[in-house]
Amino acid sequence: MSLPRDSHTPPYKLVADEIRQQIRSGRIKPGERVPSSRDLEAKYEIANMTARSALRLLQDEGLIYSTPGRGNFVTDPLPSESSPKAGQAEQEGERHMPTPEYMELSGRLDAINARLDSLLGVFQQLAGVTEKPKKK
Repeated sequence: MSLPRDSHTPPYKLVADEIRQQIRSGRIKPGERVPSSRDLEAKYEIANMTARSALRLLQDEGLIYSTPGRGNFVTDPLPSESSPKAGQAEQEGERHMPTPEYMELSGRLDAINARLDSLLGVFQQLAGVTEKPKKK
């Protein structure tokens, strides 16, 4: 399954939206493991960094948490939809608003990820054009 190439939404946000919908609909339940970045990379034909950015976004929203060596899991209980960071705030204590520097760097990282995904698509197209049929 590949993501739409004509979307103006960065690929990592599209993947995060898909996983978020699966969590909110109950397809992935609280406490269950979320697909790994490598699984997402293969499923959506994206760069691993893009998959990791999608998971980071969901973690920032408090929908998932990471356990080193085990993976990412859906938080239990889920934060309400009206306050996506509520679950994370309860787990980590008081939260602060991101600094302007953080927001700027996050925006730059998003732009770089979008460009990398675009280049990956070009390279995949070039690879398909330059492949020669194998002789039997």
